[in-house]
Amino acid sequence: MWRDCELLEREREIDLLDDSLRRACEGKGRLVLVEGEQGSGKTSLLHALRTAAEERKFRVLRACGSEFESDFSWAVLRQLFCDAAGGERPEGPYQNSGAASIEKILSGCGEEDVTGPVTTNLHPAFRSMFGICREIAAAEPLLLIIDEAQWGDVESMRFLTYLANRIEDYGILIVLTATCAKRGPISDLLMTASAWASASYHRLLPLTREGARRQIVERVGHEVPESVLRTCFDLTEGNPLHLTELLDEIIGQGLEPDEAAVAEISLITPVRVSWNVGSRLRKLPANAAALAEAIAVLDDQAEPRHCVGVTGLGEAELLDAAGCLRDADVLRPGTPYRFQRPVVRQVTYTQMSPRDRGSAHRRSARTLQAAGASAREVAEHLVRTDPVGDTWSVSVLHSASSGAMKEGDPNAAIRYLRHALAEPLSEERELATLARLGAAELRAHDPSAIERLREVKTRVGEPERRRSVGTELGVALAASARYEEALTLLGQDREQIPEDTRAFAAVLSRLAPSVSECTHPSFVPSAGTRSRAAVEALLRCAPLRRVRRLASAALSAGERETVHDTGLTPASIAAWALFECDELAGAESALDDQLRRATRAGQLLTVDTLRSLRARVLYSSGRLAEAEAAARSVLRHQRATSLRPLSVPLAAAVLVHCLVDTCRPDEAEAFLGKTGLSGELPEAAMFLPLRAARGRLRIRLDRFDDGLADIRSYRELAVRHGWWHPSAVCDYLSDGVRAVVRSDGSEQAIDLVTDELARARAFGAARPLAVTLRTYGELQGGAGGLALIEQAQSMLAGLPDTLEHARTLIALGAARRRAGQRSEARRRLTAGMDLAGSIGAVDLENEARQELRLAGSRSVRGEASAPVPLTPAEERVAWQAAKGLSNREIAQALFVTVKTVEWHLSQTYAKLGIGRRSELPDALDPASDAENTARSA
Repeated sequence: MWRDCELLEREREIDLLDDSLRRACEGKGRLVLVEGEQGSGKTSLLHALRTAAEERKFRVLRACGSEFESDFSWAVLRQLFCDAAGGERPEGPYQNSGAASIEKILSGCGEEDVTGPVTTNLHPAFRSMFGICREIAAAEPLLLIIDEAQWGDVESMRFLTYLANRIEDYGILIVLTATCAKRGPISDLLMTASAWASASYHRLLPLTREGARRQIVERVGHEVPESVLRTCFDLTEGNPLHLTELLDEIIGQGLEPDEAAVAEISLITPVRVSWNVGSRLRKLPANAAALAEAIAVLDDQAEPRHCVGVTGLGEAELLDAAGCLRDADVLRPGTPYRFQRPVVRQVTYTQMSPRDRGSAHRRSARTLQAAGASAREVAEHLVRTDPVGDTWSVSVLHSASSGAMKEGDPNAAIRYLRHALAEPLSEERELATLARLGAAELRAHDPSAIERLREVKTRVGEPERRRSVGTELGVALAASARYEEALTLLGQDREQIPEDTRAFAAVLSRLAPSVSECTHPSFVPSAGTRSRAAVEALLRCAPLRRVRRLASAALSAGERETVHDTGLTPASIAAWALFECDELAGAESALDDQLRRATRAGQLLTVDTLRSLRARVLYSSGRLAEAEAAARSVLRHQRATSLRPLSVPLAAAVLVHCLVDTCRPDEAEAFLGKTGLSGELPEAAMFLPLRAARGRLRIRLDRFDDGLADIRSYRELAVRHGWWHPSAVCDYLSDGVRAVVRSDGSEQAIDLVTDELARARAFGAARPLAVTLRTYGELQGGAGGLALIEQAQSMLAGLPDTLEHARTLIALGAARRRAGQRSEARRRLTAGMDLAGSIGAVDLENEARQELRLAGSRSVRGEASAPVPLTPAEERVAWQAAKGLSNREIAQALFVTVKTVEWHLSQTYAKLGIGRRSELPDALDPASDAENTARSA
């Protein structure tokens, strides 16, 4: 009966109303009062109730209270009986229930002023109307629905109270909804009626965060980032109507509900909500309205003492105005002052004129500074004012930008400094502001930094400042892949450039594509030589012992910290070399130490580089969730047009690996497209890990040619420029060999594996050697292959790399199954599946389950006893994907968005227990495709 009801988190209310309908059918009447704030879903609940009642053959009479009719006598009762009887049943079977009869009863109560209450004895009218209700209920159950009962007229509500006390033995159900309101005659009558023994009272609660998430997903067709969910929930506080209208506005404005749109979403006020709130605010007295505007401007800082400074009201006047706002249900109790709902603040703020808003923000800034607020708190108000040539404002904005940079928020610093630039400035102050702004834009990966810093370098006269700005500009040019230009710039006055700048240039010249010596000078720094020696030994394929000794010596020596934030430190380079030597714990400890120091120093580029390297260590340790979180923290500013400092390709590679291993390849592909990393990549060493990760992803998406192209370009560049690093085979070898076998045959795959095996043996690190042996064993097969996989397993047993350990256990179990050793195969596969499950490697876990089934396991731990069926929409999308259509082609064919297709596919993979698109044809039920085809026809 309620099967088509789409009300979220209203199960209790539906159960109550359904039980009430059942009781009414049995001749047991009841009154139900449902109270809730505006937009909580009361009217939608009544619509569902009416549908359910009509299915049960109820006689349904409806009315809705109105503020404009609340002074009209019998307004609600006339809606219930006269309008219904006269319009719906002009010739009803009830001899006393016609419109004329009811009008005669109501009109016979004495002289009546249509705009005032009836003053004569109402009892005869009540008894007559009660008789009519009994007469209807004798033929069929009667449902009286009154929406917005708080606006009902007194006479009608008195009758409903009278009726509620007499329906216990009749098939009459009365359901009223009301918005919470202050005490008055109507609310008193409602409470009296709900207190009868045959009555029930229920209060609608806002949606929970999970309910809000479900409503958002249903409306936009896919999951949204946590920040979007948090913003929507905070703005609406779970009010279903407000959330629906907010989502409609988001879609109507063409916004994609992602991280980038959070700031715009937070400023949206749905039109109907704005009208409703605005009408309430316009009825407030002048002082109360002034206080409401001050609270809207001050927001979280609306302490009474601050409001006094902004409004100019005296303390007594302020307290009186606050009381008035609370009486109007605009303010919450307590201080600091807060509106009952965020949307009230939004409407109050947007309805202020720009001039009034600016003046209020400037008064707020002065008031907060006088009260000892931080520079950032003051600056948040100044950026909302018009420039007035105030040197005090510029000083505050500069101070706030420094604080934002130390707190790791370059975007806030950019806002402050761009506003400072709008003020009239002296030449010196303008250059200082431009330099600060360029530095902040660089750390937010904003390409505007290049021209900003170039302008400062051209205009500044002091040599020391020119060199400092030149370092920043060189880093920005390198982040835009203009390596030759960066090295040429950094080579100017190279004898005077700072030591850490020289070290950065030396590393850049090694990691960037080969550039002619005549184009840029050589850089020979005196600091960081041990770190550079360790990396150089690694890239030249020196033995593990030598690389580890050099890296450990560099970290033990405690080479001095860098002064300039170039994104690289000697210690970070040494830690990476140590990681390549399988010293995962030592590398993580060194990176954590450096991260604390760089964070304290406010060196944001270095912080991001250290986070990206740490994400790589976490991934290799099998801590996938931590690795993904660390990578995303680095990529939080990244867009398709953004600069790409060293940290970006490193973090992007880790994120892609994590998404592949957690069975989210479509999300990884979408990320690469959104950040502009799906096309041509610069030929630089820092982009090699991303090439390998992207190649692996494309192979998993069955784009074998594209994946092999990435892997081959990786190997070609590594060999040509001497950029080989041992851990790379862990990233691409297994998937690369599978693609080579499919494309070029087993002989080519064997050549690839033996080449990497020779490199791994020469270096001597256990992880890359074990991965190579495992891959060779899987390729070779038979007893020889099984022995190689066993050897790989023994090499990994004592290492912290749980991810490769799980892969190898599963490969070993599969090899033993093929060798007929089913019992031993199941033992290894179960161990591998459990290990993969413990680290969240869903893709590996699914692979182990499939192998366990082939090995004869009757029940696989972790499988649901009954599969969750696909929805019709998921089936349609899945079959289109199984037939080879791309996500964009599916979206066009089904008239949905690409995001919706991605969401349905991710749900399908999870329900079917598969990890990739190529498994869909075998996993889907052929009958469902026939059903979909028939349904479409």
